[in-house]
Amino acid sequence: MYVIGLTGGVGSGKTEAAKLLSDLAGAKLLVSDELGHAVMQQRTYVYRQIVSAFGKEILNEKGEICRQGLSKKVFADSHLLAQLNQIVHPAVKESIREYISSKKAENGFLVLESALMFESGCDAFCDEVWFIRVSPEVRQERLRAGRGYSREKTLSVMAQQLPEEEFQKRCDRVVSNEQDMVSLERNLKKAFSGVMEKIQRGEERSATTLADILEE
Repeated sequence: MYVIGLTGGVGSGKTEAAKLLSDLAGAKLLVSDELGHAVMQQRTYVYRQIVSAFGKEILNEKGEICRQGLSKKVFADSHLLAQLNQIVHPAVKESIREYISSKKAENGFLVLESALMFESGCDAFCDEVWFIRVSPEVRQERLRAGRGYSREKTLSVMAQQLPEEEFQKRCDRVVSNEQDMVSLERNLKKAFSGVMEKIQRGEERSATTLADILEE
């Protein structure tokens, strides 16, 4: 199983890119944010830790964690955000490790989409990581139009994420998503062609190396 990680800043369209790439490659798709939802369900260890740390005011009338309210609270305070990440990241990372470990002997591709690929350490599970790049101006406009974010909220969220220079430095490929879906699909196809050429040359990471990481 060849694992391609996709990451990028808020508003970059990485989830749409991941879906397109998974279709293009005939790949399984893991979205870390969806796994984050799962580990925060009631009666889980993560749920109890979050409620203990942030109080019952983050719960809705059903006793579930209100993700919108929790996000609003932590993105206003970098220390609270770090505390939340320390609770959630290990559980999500373990879920991803277990899934990839169970599939490692299979052929084909797996696409892992994560906004916090490097912060969570999930890049260690990937054969390569792609950066979905969009200029800050375009991201701001997309978030305003698509999610109703104010400029202040957008800048606050963006400030909590890795700068573009860090993404550029740590990712294996950069895929532009400045324009429309047709352009994005074309750019993904070009990047995926590079992966196929790399595999044909026998340059992919050895199965032994990945197995060692998964078994740590």
